[in-house]
Amino acid sequence: MVLFLAALGMDSVAHAQADRMARARQLYSVGRDAYNAGDFAKALDAFKESFSLSHEPALLYNIASALQGLKQPHEAAEELRSYLRLKPADPDRPQIEERIRTLEEEQRLLDLDKPQPTPTPTPVAPPTPTPAVNPPANNTLTVVAPDTAHEKQRMRRRTALIVGLTAGAVVIAGVAVGLAFGLQPHEQALTPSIVGPIKSTE
Repeated sequence: MVLFLAALGMDSVAHAQADRMARARQLYSVGRDAYNAGDFAKALDAFKESFSLSHEPALLYNIASALQGLKQPHEAAEELRSYLRLKPADPDRPQIEERIRTLEEEQRLLDLDKPQPTPTPTPVAPPTPTPAVNPPANNTLTVVAPDTAHEKQRMRRRTALIVGLTAGAVVIAGVAVGLAFGLQPHEQALTPSIVGPIKSTE
């Protein structure tokens, strides 16, 4: 009885495995037809689902081709790298590696074409207003009357000083004239002068 149940269980597992592989092959066919028709988005979904059921490495190669058709070169290159990790002895390895390099260069060019974000300008603080000077409350000027007696005395002193200076200047002028006649000049002053194919899983 135990052996019968074990055999029955193994048979169920085998049937489930067979059903899963049948579904994976069906999805591969859907993906292949969609790819050939240029429907890369449908092909990508079908290849991904087929790979999740079968884990067939060739489907990673096909996923990369669908991604390339969708203008996603970097993601396509990553799928090809995953394929080479599962199939390191693929006879087409040199060509696949060259395709990876081409895809990465394509991604670099796409990145250069993307518009660069505009830097946000730094806000400038408004100038601090200068405080106004308040005029006197009554807008009048105070006039101080001069001391008349003191002013007269100052005027007298100024007059005497002017007279004294004038007389002194006359005397000095006379002396200068006399010296001018007695001296001869000796010298004059000088003035200085920058879609791949798909693989079959069958």
